[in-house]
Formats: sequence, structure tokens, C-alpha cells
Amino acid sequence: MLILYVYPFVSGHSLSRFGIINLNYYIILLIISRELFSIRNDEPNNPITSVDPVNDTDAPLEWEEEFWNLEDDDEEDELNHRPKRTWIKKTIIVMLVILLFGNLIAFIPQIYNLPALRFLKKDSQLSQEEQIQQYKQAVVNVSVGDRKGSGFNIAPNGLIITNQHVIDDDNAGVIQFLNGKTYLADVIVSDSEIDISILKIRDAANNLPTLQLETENMYQEGDPIHVIGNPLEFYRIATEGTVLGLTPTESRHLPMLMIQAPIYNGNSGSPVINNKGNVIAVVYATTTTSQGDESVTVGLAIPIDYLEKYEKSVFQK
Repeated sequence: MLILYVYPFVSGHSLSRFGIINLNYYIILLIISRELFSIRNDEPNNPITSVDPVNDTDAPLEWEEEFWNLEDDDEEDELNHRPKRTWIKKTIIVMLVILLFGNLIAFIPQIYNLPALRFLKKDSQLSQEEQIQQYKQAVVNVSVGDRKGSGFNIAPNGLIITNQHVIDDDNAGVIQFLNGKTYLADVIVSDSEIDISILKIRDAANNLPTLQLETENMYQEGDPIHVIGNPLEFYRIATEGTVLGLTPTESRHLPMLMIQAPIYNGNSGSPVINNKGNVIAVVYATTTTSQGDESVTVGLAIPIDYLEKYEKSVFQK
């Protein structure tokens, strides 16, 4: 199954699931605070504190007794009505809290599902390595309207490689680096045959972090690799795997590189990096293949030597 769309990221929606939950959270807190304040204000006054502290010893005893009898009657009337209102308000508060809690419980599995927990754990381990930290500097987020994917920079002045299906028919995109800096970039290559787009950053940027493209005989079966991209709802996640070799595909005239590595929606445009730190391919899809008696999901990537035709016209400018 080809990854022909990118899973919608949290930042891609004006009212994302994160935003809705935060909004619900603050609304419910406001309601709870208001109701608690209302209940507190509705509590009957303590007769002892409400009585005038001055003791008029000259007043008749009958008047004093009559005064306190009226106060007691009023207090009894209030107490007879208060429990019902307080119970209703407390019930509303409990229901709102349960609603918020249920909302959070339902949302957590969508983000922290089993595959996500696995690659987050692996990313945490790999990110301790200095080389992986350097690779991540050059991996970017590519945003075009509601579509989002991965990409990487290969030139100090900003030359971004990603998938053509991420850009689609648009002429420009937004590029964001690890340091948070964002740039507009124009599409200068759109090659649907091999699913590659190349974008040039508009601004006079310089000294941007880069990844190098492999120029020698690039890979053989069993070679270790790293893949860094933006799977699911996460950014710059590093995973590891191995090269399986070239394989024909129904949708491409040229054979594509098959890799054994965790690939998910959002990894489109991720660089496949060899043990020398050079890019040997660009992830664009997943497929299923048989390994023994099992059917397993593997990644498909565009070999970087398919981009040699752009070396003089694009890369060397």
C-alpha cells in the first residue's frame, strides 16, 4: 500500500485534537470554579457570626427569644432548600470531570500507540549518538497546505529533497529546520516518474546544515541504515534497519530499493542514510512482502542515483 498522503499533523489544523482537548480542559475548569464558588456563596451563614456582637442587656427577654425564634425559622427554611441545589451542582461537576477524563483517555492511544512507543524508544536510544544528532539538523518538515511530509537539505543555501506526492501540483512549500527556523521554498524539480521534488529556499540563507548524497556503489543486501523523518504525529524520529535490495514495483518503471525499517505515514521524503552518513535513498512508500511463511511490511525508497540527471542542472548551480 503506497503512502500517497501524509497523516494530518497536529499543527496542520486550526482546531486540532490537542487544541480541542485544551479548550475543553479550560472550559471545564472555568465551569467547576464557577460552580464551586456559587456553592460556597450559597452556604448558610453561621448564626453566631451573623448576630450583632453588642449585647443589649436592657432589652426584654421576650423580645430576645422572639428574635432568635425568627432567625431559627429562616435558617431551617434555607437548610431545607440548600441540599437539593448543592447536590445538583456537585453532580454536574462530577459529570464534567468524567467527560474530560474520558476525552483524554480516548485520545492517548491515538498518539501513544504500540508502534509509536516502539519507535520513540528506539529514537531515544539512537539520539544519544552524536552522528544522529547531526543528521537530524538537516532533516526538515515540509508543509504544503494540509499536506505534510519529511525532507532533507543538501546545500548550505537551502536545496531540499522530498517526494513529489507531498508537493503535488503546488509551486512552493514551507520548510522548517530543527532549530525552528522556517523558510519559503520554490519547487524547481517535480518528477512524478520517480516521485521526487526538489525545492530551493527563497531567502538568502547560508550555512544551513546538510546531508551528503552517496556517489559511489551505494548499497548491498544486509547493509545497516538509518531513517530519519516525521512519522505519525512526531518529528525527526530516527530508526534503524537494513537494506533488502532492489525490487520491481507495479507503479514505477524503475526498480525501487526495499528496506527493512519501521516506516509510517509522514515518513514520505525521509532520507535513508548509510553507515558513512551519506544518503542512499529517499523513502516514498511501504509495501508487503513474504519472508518465509509470513507477510511483512517493508519500506520502499528511491535510490539516490536516480537523481544523477539533476546533478549539473540543479545540484551544481
